[in-house]
Amino acid sequence: MHEGTGKEEMIMNAENFSRLGITDKLQQALVDANISKPTEIQERLIPAILNKKDVIGQSQTGTGKTFAFLLPLIEQVTVTEEHVQAIVTAPTRELANQLYNEVVKLLKPFEGEIQAQLYVGGTDRQKQMDRLKSKQPHLVVGTPGRINDLIQQNALLAHTATTLIVDEADQMLDMGF
Repeated sequence: MHEGTGKEEMIMNAENFSRLGITDKLQQALVDANISKPTEIQERLIPAILNKKDVIGQSQTGTGKTFAFLLPLIEQVTVTEEHVQAIVTAPTRELANQLYNEVVKLLKPFEGEIQAQLYVGGTDRQKQMDRLKSKQPHLVVGTPGRINDLIQQNALLAHTATTLIVDEADQMLDMGF
């Protein structure tokens, strides 16, 4: 009996995500991230989000919540439509940075087809506004304050977004957002 190598087994296991509606490019990103099979929250949320349902996901740290919303979010991007399609908010710069880094990893197989940008306080606002004049990203990740600021300045055209994700909503409410 032939045993598969670790990488072959990972690829076969990543196919578990295909039954949830995750396509080959994202499955490749999962293999690259050493993620082999969906967690319970991913099993529940991915199909619901892909079916355009409003969801609230609650689960312990380390259970895969981030990918439970990022995977279907990326699946739903229409690359030919060059406007903001989804916004992900996080209560802190640190968490927004972590989320953005995960998005970047997941987007590697797309080879630049999908544009994502990070908008948090403490960064050059004018440079962000100038960049937004020439190109709007498909995906926006950031803190509510900076995102709102860019919207108020008519730089970030958020009205085209069809998806809003509020990560750590309980913490955001506690912080007064």
